[in-house]
Amino acid sequence: MDFNEANKVEHKTEDQWHYPIMINHGWIPDTLKGIGFVRSYNYHHQNSNVKIIVTTGCNSDYWSAMDDRKEVASGLWSGLEYFVKNFNSKNNGEAK
Repeated sequence: MDFNEANKVEHKTEDQWHYPIMINHGWIPDTLKGIGFVRSYNYHHQNSNVKIIVTTGCNSDYWSAMDDRKEVASGLWSGLEYFVKNFNSKNNGEAK
């Protein structure tokens, strides 16, 4: 497979490292698949208007949590589980 073909490969959301972390803490995937080397996956929380975008396949995987007005939090892959585990939906993302 050459470079251009490899950049067209589909990656299912449930096969990604972030999927079990997110669903185990009440986050629902909006993106069912990503295509290419660098992909973004969107999630929403069932009890909040906060959304998280996880970007993976890049130099260092990262994430951003946003509500309708502003960025709530962001970080590298290593901080995602802490954020979603301690997410307080009543306060739109302020950690407990």
